Amino acid sequence: MIFADYVEALRRVYSKHDAHLNLAEGNAETTLAEAEARLDFALDPDLREAWRIADGSEHEVRVFLRPDFLTGYDFLSLTSAQKARAGMERVSPQYEGYIEPSPRDPRIRDGWFQRGWLPFAAFGGNSLMLIQDYTPTEKGKIGQIIAFTHDPDEISYVAPDFRTFLKLSLQAIKDDPEEFLELF
Repeated sequence: MIFADYVEALRRVYSKHDAHLNLAEGNAETTLAEAEARLDFALDPDLREAWRIADGSEHEVRVFLRPDFLTGYDFLSLTSAQKARAGMERVSPQYEGYIEPSPRDPRIRDGWFQRGWLPFAAFGGNSLMLIQDYTPTEKGKIGQIIAFTHDPDEISYVAPDFRTFLKLSLQAIKDDPEEFLELF
């Protein structure tokens, strides 16, 4: 599923429940190219297109749902994504030597920060983040989607790529839109 189709389907879910999906105006090509230069890698074409269409969502406007979790995630602006990545890098030294309670998925590199990780969605002040992985292990795939969960701290596998993640997210939203939209 491509992001434009995802947004259209998501707008229908929001509208059906008398809610509005508020997304920021997308990024110019020059802004995306500048971000890639700072990151020192090319963005996955599908995530790049998402940021071209929309530069994130308003705070607490849920855009994504991680399959098998009830928490909705805000879509980070390109600037917020880069700041979240810098924050991960800044705090990663405190995780040196930390042993996860269960073994990490073999598709994800060890450690609490990799230069090839780029958050694109978050909840709760980045206590939960969805991350596109540009540096997977040999068993993984460039562009796979992983998740950081705080308390207990873990990094887990979510989907093989952005398009598959969008499909899974939309299905989970359609399965329980009231929970996703927090309509209680």
